[in-house]
Amino acid sequence: MGHRSRRGSRRGETVLLRRLNAGGRKQTAGGEGLGMNNRIKRILRCVPVFLISVNIIFLLSSLCFSAEKVPTKVIVRVVSKDSKVIGSGVGGALVRIKNLGTGEILAQGKQEGGTGDTDRIMVQPRKRGAVLFGTPDAAYFQAEIPLDKPTQIEIYTEAPLGYPHANQKGSKTLTLIPGKHILGEGVIIELNGLIVNILSPSPKESLKKEQGVLVRAEVRML
Repeated sequence: MGHRSRRGSRRGETVLLRRLNAGGRKQTAGGEGLGMNNRIKRILRCVPVFLISVNIIFLLSSLCFSAEKVPTKVIVRVVSKDSKVIGSGVGGALVRIKNLGTGEILAQGKQEGGTGDTDRIMVQPRKRGAVLFGTPDAAYFQAEIPLDKPTQIEIYTEAPLGYPHANQKGSKTLTLIPGKHILGEGVIIELNGLIVNILSPSPKESLKKEQGVLVRAEVRML
């Protein structure tokens, strides 16, 4: 009987210890679960703050970048069809550069200078990539435009300004990249037409009906 009672008591102690250990594990697991939940809650609280901070940094960076406008140089040369550069001898050419998106006039002025190298333009065979109109004495118009992003522009021109009755108009559109200059030959705009001046009869001279008239005129390239 004594042995049996001792064994029973030992078994009871073992069962009690197991129950206590199981309860401890449950409490530990519960504590760990609560700790994990608290960590997740803290992280979730920080996420909105982090996202707001990132948005503010991005906005400030965008504003700083947009505020920095890069000067971009553009050369424009207005030339006559199958002829030379339109120079000061015929009054030069009006050049106007406009932002196609906003309609803003970015630059405007007058092309002035010489007509270029006659031999290079009119005599020598033309090779791809060779300098044709961009010689030192040739007329041109140069603008420096501050840009903060790629901008589509229209270049409009009228010439010859010295002969309004012979004025021709032309335009070209292209995209300017901030800091990417267009120099050398520049943007070439070719105009068709001729300058025609009536030498005789004069505008003041009266003409008789059914009488033949000899007309003399001076015709030249733009």
